[in-house]
Amino acid sequence: MLFKVLSYIVLHRWQLFRFFVVGITTFVLNLCLVWLFYGKALLDYRIAVSCAYFITVVAHFLLNRSFTYGQTGGAIALDTVKYGIMLLANYLITLSITTATVELARLTPYYGIIFSTLVTAFTSFLLMKHYVFVRKEYAR
Repeated sequence: MLFKVLSYIVLHRWQLFRFFVVGITTFVLNLCLVWLFYGKALLDYRIAVSCAYFITVVAHFLLNRSFTYGQTGGAIALDTVKYGIMLLANYLITLSITTATVELARLTPYYGIIFSTLVTAFTSFLLMKHYVFVRKEYAR
């Protein structure tokens, strides 16, 4: 099993690197937006996290679609629907982890964002590669 995972990583290393760059960029954007909405605008943490999440995913979608997976033009509507399904699952994970972090662990929502990002990063790469942005010639 470990050999298969390592082989997969080596085979897709440049795409994983681009995914990592986009991930770090959007992670920083997300934290800045949570800081803006929660820390400065004083919104409830759930509203702040939700607003930041939805703004960030637009950037995440566009950057991953073009930079990470090389999709331009074409079936953006279908990509958007598939991404929306992945997004809903990730949103629920993010909100659940952030709520647990704040309510159970008594930590700030910033830690919830960090913890949820660790959880959703791995599944997001696989879903985007093999479901959302799958190229037609590879779909067979």
